[in-house]
Amino acid sequence: MSWGFTSTNASGQVLVSSETRNLHFVGKATLSRTINSFDGYGGLRHWGYQIACNVTPVPFFTMPSGDRYAVAAVRNIGGNLWEIEIIRSGTTAGYPEVYVFSDPRGATVSPDTNYGMQVFRDDGTLAFDSRRQPLVVSGGGVVSPPSNPTSVTPSLSGRYCGSDASDSIFPNQQNNYAFNANAGKPMFFFPSIAQAQREYSFSEKDRECAGFNVYGICLGFEDRYFYDSTYWAFFRSGISYITGTLSCGWTTIQFGCNWKYREKSKLLGIGIGSGSGSGGAWPYSNETLNLAPTAVIVGDAYDYD
Repeated sequence: MSWGFTSTNASGQVLVSSETRNLHFVGKATLSRTINSFDGYGGLRHWGYQIACNVTPVPFFTMPSGDRYAVAAVRNIGGNLWEIEIIRSGTTAGYPEVYVFSDPRGATVSPDTNYGMQVFRDDGTLAFDSRRQPLVVSGGGVVSPPSNPTSVTPSLSGRYCGSDASDSIFPNQQNNYAFNANAGKPMFFFPSIAQAQREYSFSEKDRECAGFNVYGICLGFEDRYFYDSTYWAFFRSGISYITGTLSCGWTTIQFGCNWKYREKSKLLGIGIGSGSGSGGAWPYSNETLNLAPTAVIVGDAYDYD
């Protein structure tokens, strides 16, 4: 650029520039609803938080437990009101705090600040304002989950989805990274972009003979029954942090099962009729999507309490 302002650190990374808009603190979002919750399949807590902001907000969350967390969605729900969806694996109690940032147009001047520095873009709008509590980044990196969410090979009923698969199909695989958050109260921005689905199919069959069974051959009326059940679970990526280690793995979002039933009848070996039925929800086929590394940004929430 031929004019403007740029501030860099010792590594040459841009801290403030008149070409880009820095993030500034808008406020803490308010927990407004529980979208979904279950304890099986590794557990899920899915919450909606709300905040008013004039521009698109960027949410950071704390991680009060060792479970996996992520931002699942950010959407405008009318006017300047936004809903932020946070997902978390596991069954522990408690909620994350959600700290929201935006470019200067969505933040207000801190009431106890009477002076500071402003940087403007070439269109006259603010790019940076030290009075609006700009985001201070304490760490970051890129992470990705493993391609397979689970190493479990379950053994389940093939009849009418008759098994509880919650203890058999759950995400137990993750990638671990050496990581220092450099923060007294770490808050993280991580969007849940990667998705995966796994399914397991089981079959059973049965036979009834109304007559004489001679060497495995039914001399009379015979019914044969065939059962198929496909159990499935859908996963999204999330992160966890325990001092010194950042992990990226999977959280179960949805699960279900599809079953099929077929019946064939014979009299003295001659087919005389058949029947069938099905039920349950079909999943996608086995897939892992959007596995490219995703950025994690870390700040210190104590700076904004």
